Amino acid sequence: MNENTVAELYLSFASLFYRPCQDISEHLEELIDVWREELIIPDAKIAELSRFCIGHPAGTARLDALWEHYIPLFETGAVEAPPYASVYFSEDGLVMGPEAFAVRHVYETAGYGMGEKAENLPDHLAVELEFAALLARDGEEERLEEFRQKHLLPFLSKILPLIRETRRPVYAHAAEILENWQLNLKKEGDSVG
Repeated sequence: MNENTVAELYLSFASLFYRPCQDISEHLEELIDVWREELIIPDAKIAELSRFCIGHPAGTARLDALWEHYIPLFETGAVEAPPYASVYFSEDGLVMGPEAFAVRHVYETAGYGMGEKAENLPDHLAVELEFAALLARDGEEERLEEFRQKHLLPFLSKILPLIRETRRPVYAHAAEILENWQLNLKKEGDSVG
């Protein structure tokens, strides 16, 4: 798999795990097409994702449906899968723990800063996936693999099963697809390039 494809895949997952927006809502079919073309996905999963798209045509209905599942999954109430790595790796289980600072340091060391107006914390699931996309895009194979091993994979091993267990449309399927891709990369020893 070449670095552009790897970057595109990481970015597709990152865009889905950011807060829902009209742009992603309108292009959900394109994300699904990227996954179908580049990854090994059972036809049943593609059919379920396609049914969601058909049942919730692009526009307000689809965006509302994404929000309906995103909020309890990641944001309010008894959050089903906190999207911050610190929650899983700090003793107190709170946001902005040592993992957030460690990941921010990795970004800065690689020359990627998070602006003062960044909307998400450095250890947010989508931010970490987007960083992986940037490393892949820029041909930073060694740095990407080091980041995957030290930060991304341990985080994904905690959060993706939680997302999958919710069975929330789109998000649970995306979590399973992402998890399978990362496991296959690990098994095959695949590298970018």
